[in-house]
Amino acid sequence: MGLRLRLRPNERIIVNGCVLTNGDRRNTITVSSFGQVLRGKYVLQPEDAKTPIRRLYFTIQMLLISGCDDKMLRHASKLGAFVFTHMEDDDERADLLQAMDMVHLRDFYKALVKLHPLLELGQEAEEATEVPSELEAENQAFHAAVQERMTSKSMERAHG
Repeated sequence: MGLRLRLRPNERIIVNGCVLTNGDRRNTITVSSFGQVLRGKYVLQPEDAKTPIRRLYFTIQMLLISGCDDKMLRHASKLGAFVFTHMEDDDERADLLQAMDMVHLRDFYKALVKLHPLLELGQEAEEATEVPSELEAENQAFHAAVQERMTSKSMERAHG
């Protein structure tokens, strides 16, 4: 049996990079084979990725949506290490480590579910945490690579 999703009216999900929107009624769908699935409530918009933990979450979200190569995975690992060094709560650190284990297993959905509760914790302190310029440059290169990958996939589908 596959993954069963109960969708509320007009709820959005992302399946293998495609955005799907439910109709006006509740529905249940089953994903019968493996696919990268992300419920709308877990989607973080780029403009909301302002703190280090949110940048990490957004990076993992993009790995799930667009696919992943070793360079992208290394970037997520570096960002995760940076976030870890700035966390003070042991439980939060444990959750982050579990999420990063899931990232290394390429189970991005489980990583996002583990990180989601941490998005609101320590918001003020995190906003004051400056990301090193080297990591920020890598972050921008990562997002450019993801954008390029998404564009090329769209072009392949259009001409496929």
